[in-house]
Amino acid sequence: MRTNEERAELIHKRTAEIKKERQTKKHRALDMLCIAACLILVVGIGSFLPDWVVGVPGGEVHHASGAASLVGSHAALGYILMGLMAFLLGVFVTVLLYRLHRRNEREQRENSDDEL
Repeated sequence: MRTNEERAELIHKRTAEIKKERQTKKHRALDMLCIAACLILVVGIGSFLPDWVVGVPGGEVHHASGAASLVGSHAALGYILMGLMAFLLGVFVTVLLYRLHRRNEREQRENSDDEL
């Protein structure tokens, strides 16, 4: 028969396991949200940016003489939008990779603690 201390210890272990499982589910959901945001951003850039640039006055390129004609015909808004979207994509990917790296480190630490 178990003593009260043993029962209390088992209860604490089980509650710790339940908290760990909940935290793992929460982290996975957040990782999936970051992945979905990256995909939405990439698809949005690829499909909607050409329409946005065409709708802007001066967003079309009428000259085929080179890159200087793009800036000369006031198409800089397209470059600004593309630069902002690329920056946001880079931020999302960086945050996602940082979170995955931290999760892997945490799992390795927990595995090494369990082995001891």
